[in-house]
Amino acid sequence: MWKWIKKFEEKLPISTEKKKRNLIATDETAVKANKKKYYVFSAIDVDRNELILMRVYITRNHLTARSFIREVLKYCENKPKFVVDRAPWLKRALESLELEFEHEKFRKEKPG
Repeated sequence: MWKWIKKFEEKLPISTEKKKRNLIATDETAVKANKKKYYVFSAIDVDRNELILMRVYITRNHLTARSFIREVLKYCENKPKFVVDRAPWLKRALESLELEFEHEKFRKEKPG
């Protein structure tokens, strides 16, 4: 497992500093482990290609998304713009925090 983490860090550096950020891509994915479903949220500084934060939650809703985004903002000196897919929980969380965001599809559509 540690080899995988080292490869991940080589391809996408992890940022631990508070910085001015312009654009942050935020997404989540569902994973199963031990017959339970978990949701992995991640945020990436698009300009620097750095991972800002990654967290695992047992639920996926606007409250968990809001909590995650508030934690991401601790690594920002300003209020950056966010890029999200059409997930209603992310949109609602960003709206409730009065943050600017835009929609973009992250996944390619399957052909046929």
